[in-house]
Amino acid sequence: MNLASEHIGRKIVGVGVDIVHLPRFARLLEKYSPLDPVGRSTFKKITQKFMHERERAHLRNLLAEEQHLSPSLHKYIAGIWALKECSLKALCCHISKHDLPPAQVVYSRMLYKTQNSAGVPKLEYDKMFEQEYSKYRQFSKNYGSFFSTHEFLVSLSHDKDYLIAMVNLVERQ
Repeated sequence: MNLASEHIGRKIVGVGVDIVHLPRFARLLEKYSPLDPVGRSTFKKITQKFMHERERAHLRNLLAEEQHLSPSLHKYIAGIWALKECSLKALCCHISKHDLPPAQVVYSRMLYKTQNSAGVPKLEYDKMFEQEYSKYRQFSKNYGSFFSTHEFLVSLSHDKDYLIAMVNLVERQ
């Protein structure tokens, strides 16, 4: 059975799409370069607003490997941003926006991007969220089990100056 046929017949409960202009992220990286001591602290503050600690750790590894601001770094950061925007849109299809934590919390503490062994991007719910953020205990109580019965199917694609992301929130098999 191929990957596509594994997903046939699963109930979609939310959809989100986002498109970003990659030069916007290139300008951000040039203005607040993580490689420059002056821009590094501002860059860190910016990324903390939408990147989970796991994503920031991966970004630090990429920066250490490349030692320059490459188009792949622009795409990595833009891809994270786009997936987080999509995830919030998909979640809002099923969960009232008033019940969700603020967007910044969803982006930087609740969800993170990984990839499987084949390099396919995945969006994961941080299981530690429930323990670490007691402020959102009611959300966790009401919706914590939702993330064990549902998952995000994601797609990222880029062409020249644009990156598009799509998220389907589906029931797990």
